[in-house]
Amino acid sequence: MDKERIEAFLGRFVEIASGATTIGLLAVADRSGLTAYLGEAGGGTAEEIARGAGLEERYVQELLSGMAAAGVVEYDPTDATFTLPAEHALFLADVSSPYFMGGWLDMIPAGFRQIDGIATATVHGGGVGFEEFGPEIIRGIDRGNAPSQRAFLVSKWLPAVPGLIERLERGVRVADIGCGSGTAPILIAEAFPNTRVHGYDASPDSIAVARSRAEHLENIEFHAYKAREVPIDPAFDLITTFDVIHDLSDPQGALEHIRDALRPGGSYLMMEPNASSRLEDNLHDRGALLYGISALHCMTQSLARDGAGLGAAWGAQQAEDLARTAGFSSFERLDDITNRFSAFYLLGV
Repeated sequence: MDKERIEAFLGRFVEIASGATTIGLLAVADRSGLTAYLGEAGGGTAEEIARGAGLEERYVQELLSGMAAAGVVEYDPTDATFTLPAEHALFLADVSSPYFMGGWLDMIPAGFRQIDGIATATVHGGGVGFEEFGPEIIRGIDRGNAPSQRAFLVSKWLPAVPGLIERLERGVRVADIGCGSGTAPILIAEAFPNTRVHGYDASPDSIAVARSRAEHLENIEFHAYKAREVPIDPAFDLITTFDVIHDLSDPQGALEHIRDALRPGGSYLMMEPNASSRLEDNLHDRGALLYGISALHCMTQSLARDGAGLGAAWGAQQAEDLARTAGFSSFERLDDITNRFSAFYLLGV
């Protein structure tokens, strides 16, 4: 045995374990309001922060100590103060920031709670269904996706499709499939009042949230439909899916249905995780995150429905192969949209 390799992996394992426990600390800080308070107040001693946030000091001391050790907050031993830097607050406390990562503090713990079920499926097959993850996964997906959609959907993502903004302003039919709690279709409906927008999602609970958020709009409808239940007549001028196709039980069939629901000359904008279909290209921290959340949610909830179980890291090459097989005549990666975590593709019939 190589002792240097043993020591090196011990260090790596401590990094992995401390990352997992830090997610737990951040989830507690998020749900208790600690990080929101730090985002407003900046910092102070544990006593001052606990008093200001209305929390128990002993918990605050331990949470802040762990967050300091992990490099989330800064600690000054001269006056025993903790500070959340403004740059870090963008990720943890500012829900209006496109960098906000609070959704991961819901999704990762939700996945951890299903480890026994996923282990059973690993032995016997099947998976853990979406509904088994509970409301936390709905909240996590919403909080994970909504910040970037609010910041970039109308200002950058849609304008990357040639001529699309002009068409939306004149008024067209739009479908967002796998709309979740409705952020993307609501943003489109608000920005383009002449356009008729339909949001579709297989989760009735998600659709209920979306409908409650869209009560002020007259040009939008939400439907608790699966991807292959979306009406194809009349056809749509624009169809969008944001981080959806890899989760589906029948991604090939869904892409074929989207092609059938798209009018000639229409556009399909597909966003998927930014990954390669080759494992050797994904051997980095971002790849580890993708494979992890895939096994703990994306893949298993597809396999629970006897699905394809593509997984989050299915990649650009496989996405194009499925799109071509589904009958799309064009498949273009929109490289003008720069995003570390997501890739955007424009498909046409």
